[in-house]
Amino acid sequence: MPLRETASVVALLTLALTGCAGTAPPSTGADHTAATATAHVHAIVPDPNGEGFLLGTHEGLYAATADGQLASRVGSYGFDAMGLTAIDDDLIASGHPARGTPAELGEGNLGIIRSGDGGTTWEPVAFTGEKDFHVLAAGPDDTLYGQETGSALIMASADRGVTWSPTGATLLIFGLVVDAAGRIIVTTPDGPQVSTDGGATFDPLPGAPNLYPIANSPNHQQLIGVDNKGTIWASTSGDPSWENVGTVHGSAQAITVTDAGDILVVDDSGLSRVPSA
Repeated sequence: MPLRETASVVALLTLALTGCAGTAPPSTGADHTAATATAHVHAIVPDPNGEGFLLGTHEGLYAATADGQLASRVGSYGFDAMGLTAIDDDLIASGHPARGTPAELGEGNLGIIRSGDGGTTWEPVAFTGEKDFHVLAAGPDDTLYGQETGSALIMASADRGVTWSPTGATLLIFGLVVDAAGRIIVTTPDGPQVSTDGGATFDPLPGAPNLYPIANSPNHQQLIGVDNKGTIWASTSGDPSWENVGTVHGSAQAITVTDAGDILVVDDSGLSRVPSA
């Protein structure tokens, strides 16, 4: 999809959380249209080169400003960024190549690729042409976690994706985050699960809503997710309680939260920003 068409269908919606007693949490989508934001968005991560964000989509990476406005596509690599995360100044991704993707990144599957310039260029790191990770996340100690889709194994890397080892667990997961305490939290068809042993075993996460997309803040303190009824829930690392902070329109594709608690979400109404209360 050309950039001008992409930009034209993105709805920027600034939602005010007033904090008044009895006020319902806001809903995304001023007109509640059926328009989508852009090609499907798999993940939203902080931009290592600036104050904004990067959206990993079916057609490459797109930049978004800190106040939630879609900007231009990043670089010329239009690959399907199924998995995307950031470690310091590095972006780590996985997925599938598209027309124009350099051959050295792999055919069929990208394996693990890395960018040190904010997504402008990429280099192959591991499993080139072999494996596909639909979920990637980094912990507070920079350990990288992901699920290899062919085997459903959860795997870990301590060297930014160069070498990987299975953690021991095999789960069907939709999303994965690592909180400030190092707990691995995943969303599954049976609800959120948590591991306190590095991914060897998982148990139900007590008190958690039935979340589908899930994300956490760069400092790993803020957790955010959307349940199967479209409610946005927020929690603090180590706190078993969850707060209803809003509602999406239609299906939520991806969500993220800043250290300050501001939320960006992509749903059927487009890209929306929910400021912290």
